[in-house]
Amino acid sequence: MDVLTVTLNPALDRVIEVDDLQVGNIHRIFDPTKIHISPGGKGINVSIYLDQLGIKSVALGVVGGLTGRMFHMKLKRDHDRITTSFLYVEDETRENMSVVDRKGNTITEFNLPGPEVDEKHLNLFMKKYVALLSRAKICVIGGTVPTGVPLDIYNVMIEEAKRLNVTTIVNVHGELLTHAVKAKPTIVKPDIRGSKIVMGKSLKTLEDYVDSAKEMLKMGIKMVIYSFEVKNDLVVTPEWTYLFKMKTKLKSENLLGVGDAYIAGLIYGMLNEKDFLESARYGMAAAIADELTKEKDIGGVEGMNNGLKFVGLERIST
Repeated sequence: MDVLTVTLNPALDRVIEVDDLQVGNIHRIFDPTKIHISPGGKGINVSIYLDQLGIKSVALGVVGGLTGRMFHMKLKRDHDRITTSFLYVEDETRENMSVVDRKGNTITEFNLPGPEVDEKHLNLFMKKYVALLSRAKICVIGGTVPTGVPLDIYNVMIEEAKRLNVTTIVNVHGELLTHAVKAKPTIVKPDIRGSKIVMGKSLKTLEDYVDSAKEMLKMGIKMVIYSFEVKNDLVVTPEWTYLFKMKTKLKSENLLGVGDAYIAGLIYGMLNEKDFLESARYGMAAAIADELTKEKDIGGVEGMNNGLKFVGLERIST
C-alpha cells in the first residue's frame, strides 16, 4: 500500500442538475442522467481519483446506518483498487446535496453534520489508523470531523505519521486547519470554499495568499497549495512561488471535487518520483480533467496528461 486516505466524516454525495434554479419553486427532474449519487468526502474522493489513475489506496473512515451501508456498497462495487477500512457507528452517515444550475452557472450545496462518534469509537478508529499508517508512504487527511471528535484530532494523526516517516497531505478548513498546521504536515492545501479566512487572516489579494503560505512554511510545512480565483493555483515552497494558470479558457462542466482530483494528481507525480513543481503540474492537470466532466472522472492517466497542455506557470518574485 502506497497511499492511505483518512475521512472521518464521509458523505453520500447527491448532485442534481437543473436548468434554472428558482428558490421556492418545485423542480421536477424526469431525466435520470441529471441525478448523480456517489460516495464522497475529501479522502474518499482522493481514493476514487487515484483508482482512475491506476493507484491503489486504503480508505479509512467512519460510516453508519443504512446510508453508510449504501455508501460502502457503492464504493466497493465501483472501485476495485480501493481497499476500505471503515469503523461502523449507529448514527447515519451524512448526505451532501449539491444543486447545479446550468443557466446561472452556480452550485448550491447542503452539507449535513454526520454521525456522533464517542470516545470509545474514536479510540478504535485511531487503532485502525496507526495499524494502516505503518504500511503507507503517503497519508491524505481531509474534510470535517463528526460530532464528538476533538478539533485537534488531526494534530495527533500528523504527529503519528511523522513518527513513522510518512508524508502527510492535509486538506481542511477553519479551526481544523489552524490546529493541523501546528503539527507541521508535509503539504497543506487549505480548503477555502465558503470562507477565505485562514488562521484568523482574511485573504483578498495575491499578496495575502503568498503571505499566508509563507507563514505556514515558517512553521515547518514543505509546500502550501492555494486555489486562487477559482481556476488558478498558487503553489509555494521555501525555494519558489508559482502561480499556475489556465493557458486556455475552457467551459467548466463540474467544479465539485476538483480540489480532491488535484491531490490525486499531485500524489501520482510524487509516486513517480517527480519533484514538487512537476507534481503540482500533474495536480492541476488532474483538476482540469475533472472540471471537463460532469461526474468525478479525470479520464485516467490519459485524461490527466491531456490536461497538462492547459497548465501555464508564472513565477512570482518574492
